Amino acid sequence: MRRLLDLRIPRWGWKLVYVVAAYVIGTMPAQLGLALGAYELGFVIGALVRVGLFLYAARIFRGRGEAVEPARPWWQMTARPTLSRRLGILFAILLALDLLGSALAAAGLYDSGALPLVVSIVSVVETGLIAFLYLNSAVRLRRAGVGSTEPVRPTFKPKRLKVD
Repeated sequence: MRRLLDLRIPRWGWKLVYVVAAYVIGTMPAQLGLALGAYELGFVIGALVRVGLFLYAARIFRGRGEAVEPARPWWQMTARPTLSRRLGILFAILLALDLLGSALAAAGLYDSGALPLVVSIVSVVETGLIAFLYLNSAVRLRRAGVGSTEPVRPTFKPKRLKVD
């Protein structure tokens, strides 16, 4: 277990692989539940898995210039407040869309395909929790002074070779 918590992913390519794998893993319980006739239970388990994978990613991902070895504080989701804020806003928008869809379905103005109420509630709670975690991280990182001096961005200019 300790080795899993000591893992660090600093490169964006591996982060992308993790996110795609986490998405696939997070949808498996709902698909299995659908096949077994227990979609609601599968969806709830999938939501717990997805939130767990989000929290684990926040522990192991590292940003440019961030120290690799030490563990992040429990509340820190990203290396910079700007990224935390942007992801928090993205999930807040998804939360608003979830709430709007649920309200329209409850009012009978939108056919949700007989989506169970528990799925709507779990989806709203999951998205709201993730939005809160990212926005909280943005506020706390800004208060801690992180990101006030952004590191110099790489220019990606090739080095000139000296010809003797």
